Amino acid sequence: VTVSVLYWKTMSAQPEVSDVTLEAARKQKIHNLKLKTACLENEELIQELHVSDWSENQRQKLRGAHDKANELLVSVEVGTRWNLTEAYDLAKLMRVCGLEMSQRELYKPEDKAQFMDIISVKKVLQDLKQNRNKTRVVSFTQMIDNSIAKVEKVEEELRRSQLDASQLAQVPSRTLKQIEDIMNVTLIQSALASTDDQIKTQLAQLEKTNEIQNTAMHDGEMQVAEEQMWTKIQLQEHLIELIKDKFRLIQKCEDENAPFKKIYDVQKAANQETSQMKDGKRRLKQRCETDLKHIHDAIQKADLEDAEAMKRYAASKEKSERFVKENVEKQEECWNKIQDLERQLQKLGTERFEEVKRRIEEIDREEKRRVEYAQFLEVASQHKKLLELTVYNCDLAIRCIGIIEELVAEGCSAIKARYDKTNQELADLRLNVHQEYLEAFRRLYKTLGQLVYKKEKRLEDIDRQIRTTHIQLEFCIETFDPNAKKFSDTKKELYKLRQSVEEELAMLREKQAKSLEEFKDSEEALDAAGIEFHHPVDENNEEVLTRRGKMVEYRAHVSKQEEVKIAAEREEIRRAKTIRPASSGQKQIQ
Repeated sequence: VTVSVLYWKTMSAQPEVSDVTLEAARKQKIHNLKLKTACLENEELIQELHVSDWSENQRQKLRGAHDKANELLVSVEVGTRWNLTEAYDLAKLMRVCGLEMSQRELYKPEDKAQFMDIISVKKVLQDLKQNRNKTRVVSFTQMIDNSIAKVEKVEEELRRSQLDASQLAQVPSRTLKQIEDIMNVTLIQSALASTDDQIKTQLAQLEKTNEIQNTAMHDGEMQVAEEQMWTKIQLQEHLIELIKDKFRLIQKCEDENAPFKKIYDVQKAANQETSQMKDGKRRLKQRCETDLKHIHDAIQKADLEDAEAMKRYAASKEKSERFVKENVEKQEECWNKIQDLERQLQKLGTERFEEVKRRIEEIDREEKRRVEYAQFLEVASQHKKLLELTVYNCDLAIRCIGIIEELVAEGCSAIKARYDKTNQELADLRLNVHQEYLEAFRRLYKTLGQLVYKKEKRLEDIDRQIRTTHIQLEFCIETFDPNAKKFSDTKKELYKLRQSVEEELAMLREKQAKSLEEFKDSEEALDAAGIEFHHPVDENNEEVLTRRGKMVEYRAHVSKQEEVKIAAEREEIRRAKTIRPASSGQKQIQ
């Protein structure tokens, strides 16, 4: 009855679990129960022997039963096992140890590292190294090689981890795009090469035209000389347009280069992203280290409790063995006094039965505690490995992020250096083009000035011819001279010629004004750069005054009768020369 009650209590105390676990627990309980039943039946037999008629044979049987009882008790200690139907799980570990990290937040050994995006970054860098613009690649070769080495180091680190590098691979994307864009910026020297060749061709044609004009003027072929001057104007206007094209090309290159001025904003944004990623990994690492400390403390506490429990059990077992031994000794004494101590012997037998029963129950409790302790160590060890693995991955992620930060910083520094150098080259080139434009404008304005001067003198000559023809016509009219018709036709032709010359003169002055207006930007740029030059307008005015003085001297030799008129014109020239230096000085001051 006692064995049945113990079996019923043992079975009713276990919670419902899965069929496989329940079956294993059921078989273990049956095995444990058989051991306990055999031990308790023997103890009942010992009690029965206490109340039997005593004899020497009965005493020998009792000794044999005691020996068997010792063997069976050892079998109970050695053979008793306990499978917990309610295993020590992770939820209980987290509740007992006060853990914060759940398993879904931790990296697991079976997780695979996601680093294909990092490989894509390396592929982008390799493509940049093979860029078609070889002249630009040269200045970025060292930076690209360093970046490829850094990305390969990140890839090597990631292969030993369980990290997802998708977000990390997005950090340098804007920097790499900026590098690709600045490598594709138009090279100003190549863009200007064709225009420079056309300018050289125009200058050669201008030299040839000057030679033809000088030869024609030396031979007295004024019509040919005039045609060559018109040709020079066309060539010089075309030269001006070519130089303007150089300005447009430089401006286009500056516009292409302008977006890279804010490269440090790209670096700042990348640093913010990496800082956020680092902070996240540091927080995760700190939480994992906190849980590791809690588990370590719990394991130490469990080890202490296990040591104390084993010590208590060993003391209890030693006490029990002493009790059994003393009991046997007392039974031997009682056999000598059996007639007097029968009741005492029965009592001692009963006490033995109760003690064995208590010890069996204690064995059950101890085995249960050992199994629970072993399961605790197993669960804690598994979770500890996950936490340590997560800490390792956090350290590795921080190193990889730092490497990507170095990549972004080096790329941005290279872009900034290229941007500053390009701006300086463009500024120097723009100043050279302004100087080139000054020379082209000086040639054009000088040619236009010469032609205007000749056209003005031509207009004065036509006016003199008209006056002379008009006087001769009046003389003929006065005397009814038949030549009046001839002078009248000549006068009409001279008026037509005068109108044609006036139109040409107006067109030439308009070209002068237009070219002077277009020269203002270059003039201001040269003044701002502190480059001194003699203004082409002043040069033209001085040349006109010099030629007028020469013509006056020629007329003085030809016609002595016009000395008064010549003296007046000389005085006018002298005053004009006096006024020009003063006005030039004021312009310099302004």
